[in-house]
Amino acid sequence: MKRILRVATREYASTVLTKGFIIGAFVVPAIVTAAIPLIVILTNQAVAPQVKGRIALIDRSQMVAVEVGKRLDLERAEANKKTIEAETAAEAGGDFFERMKQKQLQRVAASTAILTLETIDQATTDDEAKDLIRNDDSSGDDSLVAVIEVDADAVAKPQDQEQFGGYSIYVKPGLDDRNISFIRDAIRGSIKTARYAENGVTASEIEALVTVIGQDTQEVTATGEREGTEVLRLMLPFAFMLLIMISVMIGGQYLLTTTVEEKSSRVVEILLSAISPMQLMSGKILGQMGVGFTIMLIYGGLSGGALLVFGLGDVLSVQSVVLLVVYFVLAYSMIASLLAAVGSAVNDLREAQALQTPVMMFTMLPYLFWMPISRDPNSTLAVVLSFIPPINPFVMIMRVTSTAPPPMWQIVGSLVTATLGAWFCLWIAAKVFRVGLLMFGKPPNLATLIKWIRMA
Repeated sequence: MKRILRVATREYASTVLTKGFIIGAFVVPAIVTAAIPLIVILTNQAVAPQVKGRIALIDRSQMVAVEVGKRLDLERAEANKKTIEAETAAEAGGDFFERMKQKQLQRVAASTAILTLETIDQATTDDEAKDLIRNDDSSGDDSLVAVIEVDADAVAKPQDQEQFGGYSIYVKPGLDDRNISFIRDAIRGSIKTARYAENGVTASEIEALVTVIGQDTQEVTATGEREGTEVLRLMLPFAFMLLIMISVMIGGQYLLTTTVEEKSSRVVEILLSAISPMQLMSGKILGQMGVGFTIMLIYGGLSGGALLVFGLGDVLSVQSVVLLVVYFVLAYSMIASLLAAVGSAVNDLREAQALQTPVMMFTMLPYLFWMPISRDPNSTLAVVLSFIPPINPFVMIMRVTSTAPPPMWQIVGSLVTATLGAWFCLWIAAKVFRVGLLMFGKPPNLATLIKWIRMA
């Protein structure tokens, strides 16, 4: 046992105390966390490139053109207003915040679409409308930006017709999607306004009819009231499953890497002169399990601390935290055992890629089934997957942390099957590890691995 603990301690220290682990575990998440607000700010400040030109309208309904013209005139007036405000702010100077406001005004003014409207004969066909765009060679304010066709029944439809007609937009290639959305919104708004007028109502009346005022969902707790946590409770199973997945994958990858490196460098031959293959494998698995647990402790601790700070600590239960640790140990034991076998069977990391892919797929399957399991944690799919190693630890932690936890007998049953699965994976890994650790040359195939298991 002492030798196993020595190997485990060495594995843990040689991994956790490296610069790569520290950067990956602390620095990279810190950079990502700091970058998120910056990305949000930059995204909000991003504006569409200004577009100037003409819009050709084929108004077969004869009720939309006037409203479209009003909207475009209003937009041009608003653009001129913003430009004047930006120039005034630039002349005034001011402190830092005033300069920031000035720059924002300038960006908004420079991004506003300045478009003029011209109507085209209603008899113009679709092909002729497209040719107008295709054959336009003008530039600047005279360029044809888009051609819009409004159906004859877009505003008023016959009594025997269920749906209104619509519209079509033809634009030049390369037009920014935000400018297309602006044109589309202008047309849609104009058609709606024309329909309101045709039916003797106003937009404000329609808005009042379809608007239902309601307060946000309030959760009543023992200490008071708070906003609803529906989204948090939906994401909680995913967070727990992802936490185990990341911890298992990181610890397993380190185990695979160190095993391959020690074998290729012949260091393993020196180690085997002092300890047995089983002691070496057990120590390596135990040490890298500590690495995975450290990752889980760091990320889980930060997430749990954030929940406590925001007064949401009650979404976590002692049972879910305990089962998180237990299911991590079982999941890691299964995945890491198989990766240890892969590492002992190959000579370099390139050969390991092909053999480790099926193993890593087991950790990805719960990710693919996350949504159906979290939405219906007691479905037949969820119950069946809860008893299939090595994916059942990932599935069960999602079910345990869902809004409809499974009955206790299913939790106990999943623990039993996962334990048996871990024992079976360790048994297979021990067989392959014992034979493959000192084998060099051509990497084995599946038939060779089965032969090794029988030999050992």
